[in-house]
Amino acid sequence: MNPVPRQGVSTLSKLGYLMRLLPMSAGEFCGRIASIVEARTESYRRKSCAIEPVDWPTVVSELSRLWRVDLNAFLSEKELGNVEQEVLRLMRAMPTNAPFGSFHCGDLRLARLCYVLARIIQPSAIVETGVCYGVTSAFLLKALQVNRRGALHSIDLPPLGKDADEFVGKLIPADLRGSWKLYRGASQRLLPHVLNEVRSLGLFVHDSLHTYRNMLLEFETVRPYLAPTAVVLADDIEGNEAFDEWVEKTHPQYSAALQEESKQSLVGVALFQSGASLSA
Repeated sequence: MNPVPRQGVSTLSKLGYLMRLLPMSAGEFCGRIASIVEARTESYRRKSCAIEPVDWPTVVSELSRLWRVDLNAFLSEKELGNVEQEVLRLMRAMPTNAPFGSFHCGDLRLARLCYVLARIIQPSAIVETGVCYGVTSAFLLKALQVNRRGALHSIDLPPLGKDADEFVGKLIPADLRGSWKLYRGASQRLLPHVLNEVRSLGLFVHDSLHTYRNMLLEFETVRPYLAPTAVVLADDIEGNEAFDEWVEKTHPQYSAALQEESKQSLVGVALFQSGASLSA
């Protein structure tokens, strides 16, 4: 998806940025150390997660059937094409020394799905964990602009790198930022506070620390706040069994693992719905 692949910051450089944090923010330093340990521990405890992916046309067809709407109509909206072209334009203009590796960027298939879901659900609040350059954020905000309602609440602790904070959400067009609220920090600490603020959640997107513990914690924290019609999306679910276990426990009306377009990753989709189906 990225016209100019970027490797991001080297491990040695990241160590340098991490050590500089210690005198400035001991809390963030400790939090990042804990996340590193958690991620490393995960690599040893990881179980093989045999998730059978579903292709894009099947997900579009199934959600169209469940909601009695034509998802392809939303996928054909000119506003979706416009935001995609704008994000790609901003990406091409990104400086070559931008601090985050391309692998951190959201996949375009995930971004399009975010747009379509936000258009159909018409949520008053969307929460996402993990922003990076803001690919999926831009698509979500574009949908809210078309809806003429709603706000996106994003939680992000950026990867270590030079001027990293300045690049968070860099790909979000200026005219979309009025409906965006960014919270800097780890989701484990901030997510409960954000949920208390929004109270009812129509769409949740997980794309932060992809460990079993963190993913399951986010899903379980979010569940009581989901609106009667709501969707949970989770990137990179193939790395552990958290999404699979949570779906088995919560019994959404529909769930699937979607193969991404430009990465060897799977997106988890869980639809919760009570009452009548949505109409076009």
